[in-house]
Amino acid sequence: MEIATLVGKYHFEGRRRGRDRARAATFSESEASEWVFLELLVGPLKKGWQDVADEIELALLHFPNLTLAPVTRDVLLHAAEIRARYGLRIPDAIMLGTAALSGATLAVTNDGAWGKVQEIEVLLLRELKP
Repeated sequence: MEIATLVGKYHFEGRRRGRDRARAATFSESEASEWVFLELLVGPLKKGWQDVADEIELALLHFPNLTLAPVTRDVLLHAAEIRARYGLRIPDAIMLGTAALSGATLAVTNDGAWGKVQEIEVLLLRELKP
């Protein structure tokens, strides 16, 4: 199963170049942690843009070929192992824990720190051409 993690963040709120690359990335099947709601909704909510937050939530729920995986105890235990092993931030460890437990073959991000993860192939979004 081919899984993409975090493309949505760049799709919705990235700079133009990042958005173009994220939108060019298409996957036959993708899965992301439900944690992505927290990642994506904070910015609009800080600005008082409830309508934008609502639109992002709806878009994620209906994003083509995307399944949102729950943050379970198993995900958190695996995320703790990833965080301990690689020193990643908690949100990143949760997203990678979700990907690993889902049988992911690929994680897509623009965070170079993910490059040290060995359990899953990591593709940096900036390496894609728009």
